[in-house]
Amino acid sequence: MDILRGSERVGGGGNVARVELADQPGAARGAGVELAGRPRWRRMALARPGAGLSLVFLVALVVAALLAPWLTPYAVQGAGEHDIVHKLLAPSWAHPFGTDEMGRDLLARVLYGARTSLALALLVVGSSVVVGIAVGLAAGYAGGWADEGAMRTTDVFLAFPPLLLAILLVTVLGGGFASTVLALAVVWWPLYAVLVRGQVVSLRSQPFIEAARATGVPPLGVMRRHLLPNALGPLLVQATVDLGVVILAAASLSFIGLGPQPPTADWGVMINSGRQYVLGGSWWVAGVPGLAIMLTALACAVLGDSLRDAADPTRRRR
Repeated sequence: MDILRGSERVGGGGNVARVELADQPGAARGAGVELAGRPRWRRMALARPGAGLSLVFLVALVVAALLAPWLTPYAVQGAGEHDIVHKLLAPSWAHPFGTDEMGRDLLARVLYGARTSLALALLVVGSSVVVGIAVGLAAGYAGGWADEGAMRTTDVFLAFPPLLLAILLVTVLGGGFASTVLALAVVWWPLYAVLVRGQVVSLRSQPFIEAARATGVPPLGVMRRHLLPNALGPLLVQATVDLGVVILAAASLSFIGLGPQPPTADWGVMINSGRQYVLGGSWWVAGVPGLAIMLTALACAVLGDSLRDAADPTRRRR
């Protein structure tokens, strides 16, 4: 919704109507609130210090993970790839990140581990967003007992510490990639349901929603064309930050043996297997995957914070 010199933009899709708000109390003349997704909004987000660098890092990480078989000559899985003779080698030209306790190249394992971590995070956040949007839209628009029931259900999930609930679910389901995705998605979807529901409740009584209803737009059309687009900005910000948080949570599960299982390359598994060699001087075995987790989570947090600043007119820097 745009408020420009005392007027409000109304409508979804390509149709835009203008409703004068000059006579309404509290109408803000001259305020410049823009819809998320506009080119200027994106430029402002990327202009924040560190946001551009974070985006470049994340794009480079995704490209490197996809091109891992062509970027390194070393394989990462299978007993035949072990090379005990060259175990725990320090970083060198032959092995830029060194080798692990099995003689495997750490650069190759970090790149393949990025595949696992990024795929897991995208699946968790993507499925959580889809479920959260469906529940939040329906609850916020319908109100009444539907809203009450949906919100009390989310309260049940939110009452548990997220990581503790994820550990419980993975323990019941059994370790592995699919179990980790399912457990973390169950933990994460209530956050998006509450976020979307809050956006819908704040918008459903707005004039442009009332106008859509008066013209005969069905409830699904109102939610799809008018409510959902106005909730996508906060969703994008939250999803960007959560990518890094999910990677941290997945690494925590892998560290205690409940995430993806060996021989799958996973950053949490690599830290767990390399922690016993840190005091012996082979810090890179656990340090390299730990640094990868830290930089990825930090990049997601910085980018998400920048998007939040750009989306919030009270924090926007001109």
